[in-house]
Amino acid sequence: SRDLAQHLNRINNQNYAKYQELLNCEYPFRDFTLIFQKVQKDPYASASHIRVLVKDTITNFPQDCYSSTDRRIALCDYLTRQVVKQIHASKMDRQFQSTGWHGVKGGNFEMTQPGQQVLDRTSIILFQGNIEARFTFNLPAQGRTIASERAIEVLTKQLPMIVHHSLKFASLNQQDMKEFIQCYEDQQWLRNQLSSKEIIAFIPDKAILPRESGVSDKPLQDINAVKFKSPESLKIEFKCPSGKQLTGMGIRQGITMIAGGGYHGKSTLLEGIEQGIYNHIPGDGREYLVCDPTLCKVRSEDGRNIEGTDISAYIDNLPFNANTRSFSSRDASGSTSMAAGIQELVEIGSKTLIYDEDTCATNFMIRDQRMQRIIQKENEPITPLIYKIRSLYEEMGVSSILVIGGCGDYVDVSDCIIEMRDYIPRDITQFAKDIASQYPSDLRQEGGERYGSIAHRKLIMPSYTLEGRSNIPRLSTIIFDKDKELTLSAVTSLVERGQTQWIASAIKYFSKNDNIKRMGLKDALNNLDQILQGEPTATTTSSSFQLLTSPMDLTDPGYVHGENVRPTIFQLAQAINRLRGIRITQ
Repeated sequence: SRDLAQHLNRINNQNYAKYQELLNCEYPFRDFTLIFQKVQKDPYASASHIRVLVKDTITNFPQDCYSSTDRRIALCDYLTRQVVKQIHASKMDRQFQSTGWHGVKGGNFEMTQPGQQVLDRTSIILFQGNIEARFTFNLPAQGRTIASERAIEVLTKQLPMIVHHSLKFASLNQQDMKEFIQCYEDQQWLRNQLSSKEIIAFIPDKAILPRESGVSDKPLQDINAVKFKSPESLKIEFKCPSGKQLTGMGIRQGITMIAGGGYHGKSTLLEGIEQGIYNHIPGDGREYLVCDPTLCKVRSEDGRNIEGTDISAYIDNLPFNANTRSFSSRDASGSTSMAAGIQELVEIGSKTLIYDEDTCATNFMIRDQRMQRIIQKENEPITPLIYKIRSLYEEMGVSSILVIGGCGDYVDVSDCIIEMRDYIPRDITQFAKDIASQYPSDLRQEGGERYGSIAHRKLIMPSYTLEGRSNIPRLSTIIFDKDKELTLSAVTSLVERGQTQWIASAIKYFSKNDNIKRMGLKDALNNLDQILQGEPTATTTSSSFQLLTSPMDLTDPGYVHGENVRPTIFQLAQAINRLRGIRITQ
């Protein structure tokens, strides 16, 4: 746009604050319109936000590409990847590395980088064939003056090329795009079949579960990487809507124990199952691995916050008559944190819980025969999981998958026992049950006749969540009001910083929304989930510029940007439950 180039030329070498003139200005280009949604106040502030709208007459995507919610989400994720690839190839995402006060700084133009999962994002929004792409741009500076040559280069020369190569149907590899969307649809369909087949997870044959490294989510590229192979007794077949035939291991509802020697793949299998709440990109190795969408991991969390949770099913008769039907703690122990973790997830409707013995509190998992005799039950407040896990399934309908390396008593309560040996699963249920009957553990049943009660809480968010803007320094941390830290390291299913970012804005939304405040936590979460399942909408500005709105924008309408990524309501609930200063109300 000549207008934008002229404007940037006019303010070149002036005080950085002059960039504010761009705020809310609309600049028409041949193929798109550009608007500055937010303009940073100085070179060291967080980057400016730019919205680019491309009309359906330019994008020309056939309606078939976005005719359902699943297709729309998959297409927007695919287009985000194409844009990011083009930006990186043209080096637009590089900052000036000049040294000293007078060196040029900033200049990096970016879109949120997706990972291995195909997710609902605000980076690209599609409505009736119109596309809105959202970018961040560190407006370039020299000292505290404007250095607009780089801005002119990026916005008026390189950006039109990005739009041309990434956001027009004719410019894309259409077969690649079709397969990407189909892969997503097949995974969604598979996940929807699980409950009717009475299984909670499906791991396809030939899946590559190991990852490249502890800090990379990409598949292990080693030629010796072992491909998954289902035991015959657990094998199940599916024919996907695309026509793709799949065989693999179905994990049935109930209690499943995964055993095996160290380094044989138990935790790798469990981590793969945990990620089955997401759809993955073609070639990830975990595509078509799906699990119950309500599946969550429970682990020990010393020091976490608990507010008003009913943990009496697991912990009772505490010293000083502490009330465990509405239990609060600022510094929970490992066992208490696990009891709260289970009860909070059951409260909001999770139907599958997974555990890795490595990250669980031993005294919450088991109390063996000797300890039962040394410490009498009336002097032990904790009822370990082993005594409740069957009633959790039979009364509450909650299945469990446990990785167990050292606690053989779980054989007695398990419906299915899988041994991982050399990364290959074997169904050893009968063999393990025979061993258990030869060597009975003679544990006294401590679980009582019934599972126990679950709280249905209304929570009031702490007032500090309303103060200022939250900061997300890393995937597992939200900082409210400059110094109030919320740690989400136990929410191991989070995969992108954008999910954490949206969780922060959803907490703020819960804090100020009066309707939400009147609801119980489960109803409030379901209400928000319904909103998120809606379609994007369009608003026309005074100059006929059509701004698109994602349902995810609604939690913080004054701060529209492309960095939000949709988490699950269970991840949001886990974050809310860990907030320090939340209060319970009737």
